[in-house]
Amino acid sequence: MACTEQELKELLQQDASVTPALLDELLLHIGSTDSELRDGLIYPQLATYIASESFTIEDTNRIFDFILSGHGLMYRMGTADTTAVLTRSFSALALAELLVMDKTRHLLTQSQLDRLSTYLQTYLEQEKDVRGFIDGMGWAHSMAHIADVYAVWFTHPASRPQEELGAIDAMIRQLIRSDYLYVDEEADRMVTAWLQACRHGLSEDVLLQRIERNIKEWLESDVTWGDAEWTTYRNVKQMLQTLYFRLKWEEQSDLVLIEEWLRQVHQRTHGG
Repeated sequence: MACTEQELKELLQQDASVTPALLDELLLHIGSTDSELRDGLIYPQLATYIASESFTIEDTNRIFDFILSGHGLMYRMGTADTTAVLTRSFSALALAELLVMDKTRHLLTQSQLDRLSTYLQTYLEQEKDVRGFIDGMGWAHSMAHIADVYAVWFTHPASRPQEELGAIDAMIRQLIRSDYLYVDEEADRMVTAWLQACRHGLSEDVLLQRIERNIKEWLESDVTWGDAEWTTYRNVKQMLQTLYFRLKWEEQSDLVLIEEWLRQVHQRTHGG
């Protein structure tokens, strides 16, 4: 088929039916820098098709193999390519849709599902481009999108959230990084995934232990204020405040420990 992006856009605007050839084109262009094509046409078409009754096991395998290849979730990871994150991030969204579908239709094999835990954690540990909205290209939002994957994965029958501590640690480390200030609701999306994990086997106490483990050194270190320190401060504060209020709204959690962390965070800038 080999469409140009303009040809693919025109085809999708005509509500074309998804054929195997068109599905290949959707995957090939999933990370297009054209936000209208990527975010407004390709992703909605994939999501609608994956949820449809006409979606087949062959389609499942085609999308799954693409995502877990060097062309999808790990596309050009670690390179200087500043647009590659779009492919990785929107591959994550496609994976989330695939997992939603599989919870009821069970088209993924056990072998495929067994690969996910390690692969997703590897992605979390290696992703460095965490920009939200990119001028001229639209949403990348890699951390929000991988959080969406985990929010579904933790509810999937094949998932064991209580065994995903490495992934929880990686999510926390991403949220408290010192080189990027999150401003696009990334913490809220991550917390949503954590709360799903807690509803499906992960102890809330264990979650709090992992958070404490990852912020303890920073909380107890001497303060040398610079751009990196201010970024970490604001990211940590945002993560803890988000978690605090989400747990408070559920009205079934002991919030004393999080309140103490927030007090310590406050003291780093205000003293006393």
